[in-house]
Amino acid sequence: MTDPLPDELSEAERARRALIQWSLDKSHVRLGNMARWHKGTTYRRMPDKTQLSAMGMDALGDGWLPAEPLITPETRVLAIGSCFARYFILWLAEHGFNKAAPQSPYNALLRFGSDFVSPAVVAQQFRWAFDELDDKDVLWIGKDKNIFEATEERRQLVRDTLLGTEVLLLTLGLSEVWYDRVTGEPLWRALTEDQFDPERHIFRVETMAQTLHYLETIERLRAQHVPNMTIIYTVSPIRLAATFRPVSALTASSASKAIVRAALDEFLRNHQDGLHRNLFYFPSYELVTEYFVDPYEHDNRHISSTVAAGIIRYFVAHYCSADMIERSGRSLNDLEGAGQDLERFIQQSRIAGTDPRSGELLARIAELEGKVVDLQKICDERQEVIVGLDQAARERLDLIHRLDAEVKRIQGR
Repeated sequence: MTDPLPDELSEAERARRALIQWSLDKSHVRLGNMARWHKGTTYRRMPDKTQLSAMGMDALGDGWLPAEPLITPETRVLAIGSCFARYFILWLAEHGFNKAAPQSPYNALLRFGSDFVSPAVVAQQFRWAFDELDDKDVLWIGKDKNIFEATEERRQLVRDTLLGTEVLLLTLGLSEVWYDRVTGEPLWRALTEDQFDPERHIFRVETMAQTLHYLETIERLRAQHVPNMTIIYTVSPIRLAATFRPVSALTASSASKAIVRAALDEFLRNHQDGLHRNLFYFPSYELVTEYFVDPYEHDNRHISSTVAAGIIRYFVAHYCSADMIERSGRSLNDLEGAGQDLERFIQQSRIAGTDPRSGELLARIAELEGKVVDLQKICDERQEVIVGLDQAARERLDLIHRLDAEVKRIQGR
C-alpha cells in the first residue's frame, strides 16, 4: 500500500505529520534565502552535555568573571545575605584574608540575629545606615523571636562597617516579604503571634519592578557614600523553607528565585558602565542548578558541603589573589553543630585540579559509606547490649528453674 500524495491528505493529517516530523520544509529552501543568520559579536550557543563537561564551570562563568582578582589578604570584605554567604566568609577567614578587619574576620557577615535575604531588607539596612530611615518605623524580629532594637549605636556600627568595606559579597535570596502596611517598611521575617496585627502586617511577593527599585536604592547609596566599594552580587541557591502562598513550596521557591535573578540581571544591564568595575555577578545559583548533579542535602534546601567547596574553589580561583596564605584556623571537627560538615567543606575546597561534578558524586558515595560504617558501629554496640541482656536473662531463667526445683523438692517432703 503506497502513501497518499500530499495533495490527497486531509488538512488534519498534514498538520499531524508536520507536528510529528517537525522538519524544515525543503520547498522553502531557495537560493534567494540561503543567507546566514546575523550573529553579532556576543553570540553564544547553549553547550550540550558533552561540551558542558569539557568546559566545566567556565561554561557558566563566561562573561561574568573579573579580569584580575579583587580580593587580597588585606582587602576588607563584608558579606550580607543567606547562610550560603557564610561559606565565603568562613573560607576567607580560615585562609588569612580580611587582615584589615577591625575585629575578628569571622565577624564579617552582617547578620544582627537575622539573615538579610530579600533585596527589600538589604536596601532597608543601607537606608538605615545612611540616615534615610526613621528607626521608629521598624519592627524587627530576630531568629530568637525577640525584638531587635534599632538603636543609634547599632546603626552607627552598620554605617561604619559599610564605610570600611572594600568588597561586599551581597547574596540575594527571595522575593517573599512581610510588610508593615502603616509605615510601608519591610519586616525581617514573619512575626510572632503576639506581635502580629492582621490589619497592619501583610505578606506580598515582590514584583521585578519593586526588586529592581531596591537594587537601585542600594546602588545609589553605595555610589553616594562608599564610591570605592565593589559589590559582588550572587543569588543564593538555598530554597525557601516554606511559603506563605497557597501553592507548592517548590513552585513558590522557583518563582521567588526567578524574580530576584531577573531583576538583578536587568539591574546589571542598566549599569553597563559599572559592570566589571564596581559591580560584579558570580553565578553561584546557576552553578548549583545547572552544573551539579545532586547538589542538595536531604532537606532539599541546603547544598552539600562538597558542592559548596567546588563553588568556593571556583570563586577563589578568579576573585582572590594567587598568593594564597596557608590555612590559619584549627580544625572545625571539634565544634558542635555543623563543625564536621564545615571542616569537610574547608578540606574539599583546598583540593585543586579535580572535577567538581565527579567529586560531588564520589563525595556522596563516601558519605553513604561513612553512614554505613556509623550504622554498623551502632548495630555492633546494640548487639553487644542484646547479647549481654540475653546472657543476663538466661542466668535469671536458670536461677528461676533452680528455685522452682528447690520449691518442689521442699513441697515433696
